Amino acid sequence: MKIEIRPSLYLVDGEAKPVSLVRGVQLLRAVEDAGNLQAASRILGISYRHAWNALAELDTLLGGRVVEKTRGRGAELTELGRRLVGAQKLIHARVDPLFDSMATEIEAELRAAVSQERHALKVYASHGFAIEAFSRAAQRRGIALEMSYRGSVEALNAFNRGNCDVAGFHVPIGALEGPVLAQFSRLLHANHRIVSLATRRQGIMVAKGNPRHIWGIQDLMQPDVQFVNRQQGSGTRAIFDLLLAQAGKSGRDINGYENVELTHAAIAAYILCGKADAGLGVETAARRFDLDFVPLLSERYLFVCRPGVLDDPRFTPVMALLQSSEFRAEINTLPGYDAVDTGTVSTMREAFPPFAGTVRKS
Repeated sequence: MKIEIRPSLYLVDGEAKPVSLVRGVQLLRAVEDAGNLQAASRILGISYRHAWNALAELDTLLGGRVVEKTRGRGAELTELGRRLVGAQKLIHARVDPLFDSMATEIEAELRAAVSQERHALKVYASHGFAIEAFSRAAQRRGIALEMSYRGSVEALNAFNRGNCDVAGFHVPIGALEGPVLAQFSRLLHANHRIVSLATRRQGIMVAKGNPRHIWGIQDLMQPDVQFVNRQQGSGTRAIFDLLLAQAGKSGRDINGYENVELTHAAIAAYILCGKADAGLGVETAARRFDLDFVPLLSERYLFVCRPGVLDDPRFTPVMALLQSSEFRAEINTLPGYDAVDTGTVSTMREAFPPFAGTVRKS
């Protein structure tokens, strides 16, 4: 059983019946990807004439042209067309993770009502591309999960309150590991177990061609640079604040510091739309939204659970999934991700040797 919840774009004009823009935006995205209308038509399985008629209808609805022919029988989006496509990408980047969480909750409720089975394994996790891949792979295998995307701190808090079985969070590798773990130490117990999902690269996402010449944290202080931040409580926000502190700066020195989005994809879409010049995020988000990426650090994305969960029949298929060659290969296709330790189980002392003494023992 799989539930999907998806947003939709409609044009509403007075008392007239709302007009869906979904197919029109699909056509514009195909034109953007293919570079000409004929290829876009083939991608969507529609005739060339039907495609032109659809564009003409979209022009009329929006009051301006969305596509212009170019020399050599090509086609490119106008500013209006680009803004419409960008808006759709931003909408999906913002709400898809929320809708995915809601869908898994509904699935779990329906399964329980039909089969009276044990509750699904509850996972609260910081959103990212590897955790998305994990959720999709679990669905393909029929693993009963109730997935809820939260910031790292919120996920760990929920885990400590007993609201979930597993929490997903991320920790930098290197100099920032200690300061980040210090923030998490009250939420981690010496008896907890750590399961590795992936390592990944974090950095600064900027517009294609890096027009603002942003190569490091100091460049974000330029008065003409607009930043977009992650929300308070997210691991990426904590990392950014530490990077600012390293540079002897604070949020007051950053234009747009209080302007926040909830996911890496939403940050990337925001930059693509021209609403900001830069934001911190993972490399996969930058590549998917055709942005440039300035790497700053690598980090581990980890699951934490109590020892008894490892023997829970609900968790056994999860471990089999994480340790499968197919899943590791899927993770390795994500730009900036590495599955070398995926599925590895560690004690707290093994996972964080220099800092094991800072976590709670009771």
